[in-house]
Amino acid sequence: MEKRSAKKYTAKLKLQVVAEAEQSNNVKAAKLFGVGESCVRNWRKQKEKLKETPSYKCANRGSKCHWPQLEDKVSKWVSENRENGYIITRSKIRLYALREARNMGIHEFTASPGWCTRFMKRHDFVLRRKTKIAQKLPKELEEKVTSFQTFVIKHRKANSYQLSYIGNMDETPVNFDMPSNSTVNKVGEKSTFIKTTGHEKTHFTVVLTCMADGTKLPPMVIFKRKLMPKVKFPNGIVVYVHEKGWMNDNGCMI
Repeated sequence: MEKRSAKKYTAKLKLQVVAEAEQSNNVKAAKLFGVGESCVRNWRKQKEKLKETPSYKCANRGSKCHWPQLEDKVSKWVSENRENGYIITRSKIRLYALREARNMGIHEFTASPGWCTRFMKRHDFVLRRKTKIAQKLPKELEEKVTSFQTFVIKHRKANSYQLSYIGNMDETPVNFDMPSNSTVNKVGEKSTFIKTTGHEKTHFTVVLTCMADGTKLPPMVIFKRKLMPKVKFPNGIVVYVHEKGWMNDNGCMI
């Protein structure tokens, strides 16, 4: 005998059936929506719980919330911060929840990763991330690397260069503001707004150099300006200014 699979009905449909049954009766509502009369009776008893259930869910399975007041407070905090465009991570949720639990006298609460997962599911929060296309390496990469190694070895032998005179330098832009690519947000949100300082596109240049004998030179920071800023910088770095904001011959001579 073939086993029949049980039908699933969303909370939205159940409430529609309940509304129809209240206007007419259970039998007519059951025939109109094609469900059993016993289902209509049970749904009418569960009307208040169905109103609190997300419309797309079929059942409220899973462990119940042990600290509803705490979770309501955390949920409100997350929503308010997201409305203002601030980034919210799972770690921030756990830290805030743990602090509020102590303030409320809930000492057995540990804000575990599992609790955070269940909290986000109960309050319809998800982790949203920006997408980007990774940079592809050139097809002739190995050939270029081999050619460069041959060039360096040839000139070192010809001029008797010491390893301490051969270095590898790389400069990379660093943004003044680097907001996270992900944040907790409500399920179904079409856009994810993240508030920043407005300097996420302005940057300075950092130059890192390593010599062939293993010596690491102090990092260099290059600002895009004409005059040296009147700020005391940390020890161990070299600060340089350039109108275009990148390394030039004068910078290499420092």
